[in-house]
Amino acid sequence: MKGKTCCFVLAFCLACLIWVCGPVRAEGPTRLTLYEGPKTMRTSETAAVSVNGYDLFVYDVMVNHEHLWNANTQPVTTPMAYFDFEGRVNVRVRMPGLGSPVESAKVLPLSFGIEPQVEEGTVFFTLTEPGAYTVVFNGNVNQALHLFANPPETDVPDPEDPNVFYIGPGEWVMDAIVLEDNQTLYLSGGAVLHSIISVHNAENVRICGRGLIDGSDYPAWNQPGSYARVPIDLDHSKNVTVEGISLVNSNCWNFNSYSSRNVTVDNVKIISGRQNGDGFTFQSCTDHTVTNCFARTWDDSLVIKNYSGSTRGITFRNVQIWTDLAQSMEIGYETDKGLTLDPEISDVLFEDITVLYNFHKPVISIHNSDDAFVHDITYRNITVENALMQGDNGFNKELIEMTLQNSAWSTVKDEFGSIDSVLIDGLTVLNTADGKVPASRLAGQGEENRITNVTLRNVTVLGAPIRDLKTMKLRFNEYCENIVIE
Repeated sequence: MKGKTCCFVLAFCLACLIWVCGPVRAEGPTRLTLYEGPKTMRTSETAAVSVNGYDLFVYDVMVNHEHLWNANTQPVTTPMAYFDFEGRVNVRVRMPGLGSPVESAKVLPLSFGIEPQVEEGTVFFTLTEPGAYTVVFNGNVNQALHLFANPPETDVPDPEDPNVFYIGPGEWVMDAIVLEDNQTLYLSGGAVLHSIISVHNAENVRICGRGLIDGSDYPAWNQPGSYARVPIDLDHSKNVTVEGISLVNSNCWNFNSYSSRNVTVDNVKIISGRQNGDGFTFQSCTDHTVTNCFARTWDDSLVIKNYSGSTRGITFRNVQIWTDLAQSMEIGYETDKGLTLDPEISDVLFEDITVLYNFHKPVISIHNSDDAFVHDITYRNITVENALMQGDNGFNKELIEMTLQNSAWSTVKDEFGSIDSVLIDGLTVLNTADGKVPASRLAGQGEENRITNVTLRNVTVLGAPIRDLKTMKLRFNEYCENIVIE
């Protein structure tokens, strides 16, 4: 499901554009830029947010509180807002749509050390650095606000440049936008674009701005008469940069890259609540870097697969994840869907990853469901604030899972691959569903199809260092070798 059907000709046929005021800026020691929402949309009735006394436009975006697969699931909404700043800002949040007064609030990630104040149902806190912030109210994870505090924009493209597609503030409905060599698409703050962006066999392409790509106009991809409409779809392209924008309400995958190379993704935010709502998903790609991003998904959040060749050189760094369904950091299951010779997935780094919530399947998983050689995979400085895996029918509740086995997603049915040289260096779990260490599992397939050289280092669960495999509750079969914890 790579969204190839989404590649239409570029057609800037305006369905609806409403003029809005330009951004509000507060000068002085603090730089602050706010963006009005389109006049065709109403600010959320659930949340009211202000920054330094200025009201933000608050969007209601789709999320999903079901943590078991449901092909006909119906998402709900949660409030989301964004702004740009540099310096220091004071945030005030009221939640009139909760149905009950706000008595307590928590700002995530916990590592930011923000202690909000609650006075007469209003939440106050101060921000001193850009980032993605999530506020949970009254201890109820289903009552949350996502607040994206961006750094000030730099290198804004010239709207008069003939190679720039400049989309200003307002609500836009367009056919698919296909970018070609040396083109830039700029989606300004205050813009809501109902469309998809396709980059096919192109190079030196940039997608940037502060606006939203919104897929709420499209039914879920698995419903009758519908199909996949991937908001950002890269296909056999190279030297692509995507930065600053948000993807919401997609009807399937959110950010897909297929057989592409040299791709840089920075400060991209994803909130997704529909079927197969994978976050950042790369197939048979090389040299991709994802930094300073956020993904709340109703399927795997960070995903690597092989569809038509090998994968190597993938880095996810400083990414926040909220996984309502499936895995947070997944390699597999498809590792040789293209039936290629000697497929590999190698040189993959997950670093400085914060998992705010993982509700369903493993946090860290390598599912080599075909015949690939998966090797040199590193997880460094992984913090799991809430490891709440529920699994399906009692299965897939592990914290860490690595397997060589056929699955419903296998293409190669008669051969198996191997997994080698996996390092987990710095894994901290702050909270679990039952207040105990969750289990982990490794399973090789045979003498020639083994899991080898897996090292766990600097693991802490519920405040206690883990120094042996028994305490870690890590079990493995006879086809695993040199599995150690330090």
